[in-house]
Amino acid sequence: MQNPTPTRQELSSYFFDRCTPEISNKVERWFFKNGNSQEAKKLLFSLWEELEDNNTSSTSPEEIQAAFEQFKARLLSSAPQENKSKKPNLFLWIQRIAAILILPLIIFSGYLFYQHQKEENIVWIEKSAGYGDIKHITLPDNTTVWLNAGSTIIYPEEFIGRFRQIFFTGEGHFSVAKNKEKPFIIKSNESSIEVLGTQFNLKSYSNDNRIEVALLDGSVAFCYPSTTDQEMKCILSPGEQVYYNRTTHNLEKKNFILSDYSSWKDGKYYFKNETLEDIAKQLERNFDVNIIIKNDSLKQIPYHMAFVNNETLDDILSAMNLDGYLTIKRDGKIIEIY
Repeated sequence: MQNPTPTRQELSSYFFDRCTPEISNKVERWFFKNGNSQEAKKLLFSLWEELEDNNTSSTSPEEIQAAFEQFKARLLSSAPQENKSKKPNLFLWIQRIAAILILPLIIFSGYLFYQHQKEENIVWIEKSAGYGDIKHITLPDNTTVWLNAGSTIIYPEEFIGRFRQIFFTGEGHFSVAKNKEKPFIIKSNESSIEVLGTQFNLKSYSNDNRIEVALLDGSVAFCYPSTTDQEMKCILSPGEQVYYNRTTHNLEKKNFILSDYSSWKDGKYYFKNETLEDIAKQLERNFDVNIIIKNDSLKQIPYHMAFVNNETLDDILSAMNLDGYLTIKRDGKIIEIY
């Protein structure tokens, strides 16, 4: 008899240890058999969306961390006796859950992913740029990062070991200090960027469906999961840009003119065949407003526009509605589009 897929509500109740023994057994048996599947990833992402809502309301980061530790322990202890040899694989998969669930939330430091570094007293630093803000930081190896609005970075006080690894969500402009002996690795949502020394822009917001990387100098490898759960790798050269769809796992590579490149950190906005829904998300972050698109049919309207003269939010909205097709009402930080 096939074990049915748990619902999001059942997974949530199991995660917080609030379920019946029957649901607990159902979740454990299904994840032990299907934990590495694409369906499992989608189910975990649906749980992450709920946790993200909780993280801004009643459930504290400490409570979510404690729940995850119990979640991990229960799944490991639930492995059937006849399959104990699979436990190491199950443990590795549970560590992947941490990357799927916990990293996008940025609810506690990177020591969760590398416990041995905690034992070596590594201090993790978390910095964020709030909505309407841009922040410039320098990492311990002299790598510099511009954080766009709504972005968060977690990095160690000192890089030790074979890699310089950080955790990131949002949009950042990176100038990575060269060190051939110690590659620089960015973990962001389900993807990663491997770097030796280079300059590039990474856009990887946890609530966006697309991840973008634009390479200005040097070389980077963009690593991402495929539909078969295999990790794929795409090598970029200067002047190349990739777009990765997190739902379909499709990757698109394009060229851009390096001499023409400028970005958000210079107060410039480029919308290249982007939908109104995606543009609204970016404007919300950069101008610290709440944009509500009241008509779903408007969300997929594509725009191809550039704003390079420090235009205000009202300037941008007016330009996007030159044909009068939209009705835009603004009341302070609340903007409604019909």
